[in-house]
Amino acid sequence: MLPAESSVNEALIKLHGEAVWRLIVRILGNDGHDAADCFQQAFVELVGRQRRHGDVRDAGGLLRRIAAARAVDCVRRRIRQRARIDDVDPLGLPARSANDPHATAEGSELVNDLRTALTRLSARQAEAFVLVEVECLTREQAALALGVSANHVAVLLHRARAALREHLASHHASSETPS
Repeated sequence: MLPAESSVNEALIKLHGEAVWRLIVRILGNDGHDAADCFQQAFVELVGRQRRHGDVRDAGGLLRRIAAARAVDCVRRRIRQRARIDDVDPLGLPARSANDPHATAEGSELVNDLRTALTRLSARQAEAFVLVEVECLTREQAALALGVSANHVAVLLHRARAALREHLASHHASSETPS
């Protein structure tokens, strides 16, 4: 790596690192090794794209997109692993309220259900959903990060929300039926 590249990479991390880290932790639910791997992968992928394609218009948006995709991929891997192994440790979600264990359990279950549902979306739908709903980007900012029009982002969001609603409703209905 050239010294100029190193200083550019350090500047990218300094400028966007905290936001990218928070996004990854929100998706994964922890800040362990998986989050560190996703963080590193996002920056490595961005640098690779810069080398191949030259300057990137919106490095911060592209970093968020890449980070969201890597974090969702990580959740997918966890789900596949959980399907193969019966006794997997919980994701280590923080408790919402120490005073109400029932509400905490329901909240943790809902977050896990949402993570699972996100993995069933297409990659583009999941990326658009995370950028707009988790990262609070505007549709225009998400469009720039995704390299599509704002109208296309709106379509992706509509489809993602419909699929998430359907998944969460069917999961909720199946969990309420007695065995």
